[in-house]
Amino acid sequence: MGFHHSLLRFSGIVGFSLLIVACSSKQVQEPDLPERVYYDKAQQALKENLPSTAIKHLKDLDSRYPFGEFSTRAELDLIYAQMEASDFIAAHAAAERFIKNHPEHDSVDYAYYMRALSTYKGAESLMSRYLNLDPSERDSKELSKAFNELADFTSRFPNSAYAPDGKARMYYLREMVARHELQVARYYLKRKAPLSALRRSQEVIQNYPSSQSIEEALAISVQSYNDLEKIDLADTNFSVLKQNFPNSSYIGKQGQFVPIQQPSDADPSFLYWVTFGLIE
Repeated sequence: MGFHHSLLRFSGIVGFSLLIVACSSKQVQEPDLPERVYYDKAQQALKENLPSTAIKHLKDLDSRYPFGEFSTRAELDLIYAQMEASDFIAAHAAAERFIKNHPEHDSVDYAYYMRALSTYKGAESLMSRYLNLDPSERDSKELSKAFNELADFTSRFPNSAYAPDGKARMYYLREMVARHELQVARYYLKRKAPLSALRRSQEVIQNYPSSQSIEEALAISVQSYNDLEKIDLADTNFSVLKQNFPNSSYIGKQGQFVPIQQPSDADPSFLYWVTFGLIE
């Protein structure tokens, strides 16, 4: 009796499961709307500052009408919507896809610009997570990547409507990356690693010669060469410093080099580097 009861229960479970499967298989898929409807819905969502909703409509359009009348415009709008939703990684990927698929399109400059801007915004977002420190004190990999992508964009499309903004952001990034290199160079000087400090200062001198960090980069080079007992090279760099920055605080009243003053170990920037392990 118990066996038959269990068998009936099992049969009932299986039967009920099959019924669910059968019902679900009979569900009618939502019919496709006209392409224009998806596009208009996305535009309305963007106007209402609902980028996530716009993304859904644009992806629906792309999946149903991949070669439709609005498909290319939808690809561009998707990049914008993802940026508005702060999904910078997705926006970067979408921009790269557009560049690859439409290299000759009239709006490909926009895709190049948005690719760089997504990296720039992503770097800003990443930096904001690290306490309330100056951006130059944070990891510069993404800043350098954004700078290079902006440089690629402005060199390809110097007359683009987005070029002035791109150049302004490049100026800002150049200063940030240069200051970052100096921050690390000072760290190495403090840790008695003059060769590593020298490399960082030379990075600024060679790659960011028009930045506001050049004066200090030259001073760090002089100090590093002195610490390495390369006096001739120290004198050469000091001559360049005096020629370009005659009123520098690193030049004494008698025309001698004034050694760089090192901050104490309690300086928050040093604690930051140790805590987050961002020294390369």
